[in-house]
Amino acid sequence: MEFINESAALSGLADTIMKGGVCLYNAIKYIYSIAENDFYNVSIKDAFKVVLNNITDSDALKALGLRIDDSTCREMQNDEYNRVLPMIIYSLAVRIPTLKSVRNGDDSMTDDQLYRLYTMVMEKGADNYRDMITETFLETKYLVRKGKRLPPFTAEWFKTYVYTTVPTLAEITNKNMFLLGYSDVLFAMFYSCFEEEIKNRILEYTADPVTEE
Repeated sequence: MEFINESAALSGLADTIMKGGVCLYNAIKYIYSIAENDFYNVSIKDAFKVVLNNITDSDALKALGLRIDDSTCREMQNDEYNRVLPMIIYSLAVRIPTLKSVRNGDDSMTDDQLYRLYTMVMEKGADNYRDMITETFLETKYLVRKGKRLPPFTAEWFKTYVYTTVPTLAEITNKNMFLLGYSDVLFAMFYSCFEEEIKNRILEYTADPVTEE
């Protein structure tokens, strides 16, 4: 795809992916914090709406009076849970080949541009700890090239990781069960909005945007 400034465009897209990953990571914490003291004071519907309307704003949920610290998220304040962030970013990075479908007229991103973008995100800290996420960049690229349907973006790897590696969250409590229930919905809805966000960013960087009539 022809960009006004290709280097700046790829760097900007990499930053958008990173910000999206941080947003989802923090959203999990913020919504988890609701179960500590605000379960009947904060509408989870409102929390989802704030996140999905601010897909790269990692602290948008502060507007609802929520906070993420030891008093509300002590179960997540450990090295084991901190690994979730680079894995979330990886889960977004491996889907970069899907951006091939974003078109500006007849123009779309080249395989080289997509791979360079993926490399940038990986170098910024994305990681697939213990191969918890089964998807890979090359597998996604193959599915896109063959026109096959990708597996849905789900929280399955996240829940598996929590169960097997984060004892403080694997314990059966009301709060932890709340986490596992809402994460399924959050991951799916977040990715749908993230796809639209990254598409808009790509078109903003193009050299000659095509206006749809």
